Amino acid sequence: MNHSIEEDIIAYRRHFHRHPELGWLEYCTAAFIADELLNLGFEVKTGHEVMHVDNLMGLPAEQDNVIAFEKAEKIFGQEKMQTFANNSTAVAGILKCGDGPCVAIRVDMDALPITESNASDHFPNQAGFVSESRGVMHACGHDAHMAIGLGLAQYLAKYKDQLDGNYILLFQPAEEGVRGAASIVKSGFLKNVDYLLAAHMWSNMPLGKVVCSQNGTAATDKLDVTFYGKAVHAGICPEKGNNAILAAANTILALHEIQFIGEGLKRVNIGRMEGGTARNIIADRAKLEIELRADSQIGEFELLEKLEGIVKASAHKEGCSFEIKKVGEASAARGDDSLAKLISDEANNMNCFRDVILSDKTNRGSEDFTSLMIDVQTRGGKACFVGVGASPDKDLEHHTPDFDIAEAALNSTAVLFFNLIKRLKKEHL
Repeated sequence: MNHSIEEDIIAYRRHFHRHPELGWLEYCTAAFIADELLNLGFEVKTGHEVMHVDNLMGLPAEQDNVIAFEKAEKIFGQEKMQTFANNSTAVAGILKCGDGPCVAIRVDMDALPITESNASDHFPNQAGFVSESRGVMHACGHDAHMAIGLGLAQYLAKYKDQLDGNYILLFQPAEEGVRGAASIVKSGFLKNVDYLLAAHMWSNMPLGKVVCSQNGTAATDKLDVTFYGKAVHAGICPEKGNNAILAAANTILALHEIQFIGEGLKRVNIGRMEGGTARNIIADRAKLEIELRADSQIGEFELLEKLEGIVKASAHKEGCSFEIKKVGEASAARGDDSLAKLISDEANNMNCFRDVILSDKTNRGSEDFTSLMIDVQTRGGKACFVGVGASPDKDLEHHTPDFDIAEAALNSTAVLFFNLIKRLKKEHL
């Protein structure tokens, strides 16, 4: 039985939703995507061919890595999986169609550590594609993004005789925590790209709305700060110890205040704290998991500088040493106006988009794509981050157990990108 591309896109989305994998552990996901791209006639690059595999940020625990990799080996075979070993889970499909611009589409792959809702009105549960991975789900639309990417691959393969240029579908690992893009930038993989695009499905944006250039993404740093003190008996000789938890607590209080200093958006969050060994022992270790965000790169540098000063002062006060480790980062970036205008023109030509916004500065958090945008723009290329309304009938937020998107938005986004690709061969901006 022949399926339409739209039906295949929905099937892809449900497959990925059923089998989510966390960042740097997208082994089965990457192997599946590579096979699909090969079957469609794409040249496929994987692992170190796409990314710089040294010094990856925010890697998972080694035990989790071994479990995820061995699972993929059982499904796809040891030989096929070797190219993805050691968290090298990036995949790129390349289609060469003669002279013309090089257009790349970024697609993110990773899921989140969230237990999916089993409520009777949760559509993935109703339709039988709820997550099969305990405590992990696609709660930010990356399942939809991958489906759109593979759907676009089908359109490109089917109509490649209408194309002139080189086309790259870049499937990026570890977007959550803004960890994965840096490895691709370091590799130089995008050095010949003229146009770079990505789309994000928004469950809290009305179906039929598209923002051609989202410019409100914040610069961010994700940091692990560890304090090292000296453990002693808390009742007999506390004065001989150095309290790492106290150094961490003073840091928390001081950090909370700096987000209110100066102009512009600033966000500081200490999402997790751990430390100590027992109630009657002065803590010799404490760790904070922190994120900083600002609406400009300058603002982010200022936050980071202030954090470093606060950590140093807090540690010194308690006689502790400290370590600051960066486990994720992304930049603030602005899309190119001329490319946004072209996206707007194509979206307005499609009946499915009823509310086309050229650009906005709405705060939608941070996005790893901005590092790729800046890399391409610095080399003279153009880039835009596109927001697509995908709200189902009820209002849903991202990163929640009941997250879902309207599948009607999937094919229209793939077609929008395909139409843009055809347009760009005629109008080299």
